[in-house]
Amino acid sequence: MSLNELKREDFLYQPCYCEENIWQLCQHEQLKESHVIFIASKGEVFPMLNQRATVYPLKPVFWDYHVVLLAKDERNQILDFDTCLSFSTDAAEYFRNSFMDNALLSAAEQPWFRVVPADEYTALFCSDRSHMKTVSGWQALPPSWPPIGNGAHNLSSFTDMNNSTIGEVLSYDAMLGVCRM
Repeated sequence: MSLNELKREDFLYQPCYCEENIWQLCQHEQLKESHVIFIASKGEVFPMLNQRATVYPLKPVFWDYHVVLLAKDERNQILDFDTCLSFSTDAAEYFRNSFMDNALLSAAEQPWFRVVPADEYTALFCSDRSHMKTVSGWQALPPSWPPIGNGAHNLSSFTDMNNSTIGEVLSYDAMLGVCRM
């Protein structure tokens, strides 16, 4: 099956848990050689376009982080459960339609990209979902599947773009270069 034939509704998905949705996607045999991309800024938030979280796709949604999958077949494809674009979109097209020109953003809002091989991500990632719980309850209902991993919650190791211990952290231009290879 080609990557273009993959449909988001064929995979486990829970809104607001992109890191777990992508972890689940990495279990698919055809996607085990992929790379997980954590997107965050060195500030608190960054803007993305064409996200399903808004009724106005060309109006930016500001995420604290977002997670997608870079898969390769005859070309590089980005798989994103939360995009208004196709679930599997050519990487260059995805970047062109999902991100604003960095010249329009403050340095704190510019997106950075942590690239982690899927097998490394599935082995290292652990979430107890505490980042989604407040004193008044869940910010978003948790997934029906069990929490991921057996170790200490380590989501911040992936989302902190000043931490270089896992994967490789790339600027927008460097990430686009990787997607074109």
